[in-house]
Amino acid sequence: MINSQNISVKIGDKTLIESISFDITQGDYLCIVGPNGSGKSTLLKTLIGIMPIHSGTITIDSQTVSQFSHKQLAQRVSYVPQTGGSHLTFTVEEFVRMARYSHHHVFSEWQPHDHDMVENALDITECRPFRHRKMSTLSGGECQRVMIAAALAQDTPIMLLDEPTAFLDPHHQVAVHQLISKLNQQHHKTIIEVTHDINHAAHHARHVLALLGGKGLWHGKAEDFLDAARLKLLYQQDFLFVQHPQHNRLIALADES
Repeated sequence: MINSQNISVKIGDKTLIESISFDITQGDYLCIVGPNGSGKSTLLKTLIGIMPIHSGTITIDSQTVSQFSHKQLAQRVSYVPQTGGSHLTFTVEEFVRMARYSHHHVFSEWQPHDHDMVENALDITECRPFRHRKMSTLSGGECQRVMIAAALAQDTPIMLLDEPTAFLDPHHQVAVHQLISKLNQQHHKTIIEVTHDINHAAHHARHVLALLGGKGLWHGKAEDFLDAARLKLLYQQDFLFVQHPQHNRLIALADES
């Protein structure tokens, strides 16, 4: 579904990402991890054309990203940014309805299918109870659900999420991660998520791409990601490993000793 070949991004003389390659198949769940400044968000923005490519190619369904119009790309890939919409004055329903823009032109009318997609998105993300509230009145967890609802209403096979649980408390982190897993497993969305939660990446994604200094350090199955030497190289930090008491999978803990 997505093929990235040796992509590099530069701003002036500064290289943000360099020679990164990976493939994503339909229905995959890829987590992108790495320390601050490693190029995670830049890579995500490159996939949807926000950041221009200096060299290399990105193809979606065998067509390069640069060949798509903005609307064509928005029909294939939706994007949930790192910062929420808590500053917006729209109601939740108004904001989610706007996500249907890529399926319309200037003279087209709202269709029953548009209504169904919005209602479905509000239901799946459990945003219906506060659909008439202003975005500016929502909690962080509620706002993040609305952002995901808008991406869902956009009706794309691929969803990109940039640290969707940043700034959320543990309860809302779990709720948002459960929602993302549901979209992947039950609604067959291909997910690419930037995250700092290495245990979430290892246990809930299917594949992990680790970036360091703008370059790809490791790419493989999520179940193979938690490795002491790899994490030490990636974060310049020692980790301890314990078994989860319920499912016995390894949990990585930063060694504070």
